[in-house]
Amino acid sequence: MRVATLADHRLVALVEGGDAVDLTPVLTEGRIAAGPERVGDQLAALTARGERVRAYLASDPPRLPATSLRLVAPSPRPATVLAAPLNYRTHIGELGDRSPQSTNLDARQLGLIVLAPASVTGPDGRIELPDLPGREFHYEGEIAVVIGRSARGVPPERAMEHVLGYTGLIDVTLRLPAADDPAYGREERSMRKSYHTFTPTGPCILTSDEVPDPKALTLELLHNCEVRQRGCLADLIVGVPELVARASAMLPLRPGDLIATGTPDGVGAIAPGDELTLRVSGVGELRMPVVRREW
Repeated sequence: MRVATLADHRLVALVEGGDAVDLTPVLTEGRIAAGPERVGDQLAALTARGERVRAYLASDPPRLPATSLRLVAPSPRPATVLAAPLNYRTHIGELGDRSPQSTNLDARQLGLIVLAPASVTGPDGRIELPDLPGREFHYEGEIAVVIGRSARGVPPERAMEHVLGYTGLIDVTLRLPAADDPAYGREERSMRKSYHTFTPTGPCILTSDEVPDPKALTLELLHNCEVRQRGCLADLIVGVPELVARASAMLPLRPGDLIATGTPDGVGAIAPGDELTLRVSGVGELRMPVVRREW
């Protein structure tokens, strides 16, 4: 299934072809009020009530034209957002002197980066760049794992039981100057990735029952309609089960939490007036305009 979160009261819906079906009746059963802080509960219910959801869909429920719907981030209020640095070999050392870590290290040694949950935005938003003269901002196209069942200390062989599905994620990063610049190293990495709107996600979640092997998932990022990045989860240094296991050993994971799996080579600078388009197989297309922040 492809599920999305609708701007109207933050309802979770199935998106299929040109139609959408509001899943709230079967996910909440009248006990959970709709709202951004409740989407995680609905995603947890989606994981636990797969059979009920399928029966509901078979009952021919009312359908809405998907073209008339405004989508927000599939998980608008995650408790935790983590990212795997240098998880594609082609990206290691790509930035030369501006690379933040020794090229002898990769995701296996570096662990996970914490991103601020408040940096998450979605298809209804835009990437807002702060006014910081002399600094660049780069795009990093990624595929994110969406947690569907609470996880704590989960071994890799059980990790996929806790995965709801996958979505697109653009990891926007304030890039440090060259290593010989006096300003080098002043901002910590999580901070440089955690500005408001720096974590666009979406447009939908492709549920894991549609993905027998996550290694088959691919991504493509376009900068102003030009393809700049292509990647496949088969090329990850640390694969999805181990990423989930590592994350659950670090923090208790909750439904709706996100784990960005890493970016392939081809990262580059963005500026106000640009547009980024991220395509993830089976998930759809996330288009994000880039503007100058107004505050």
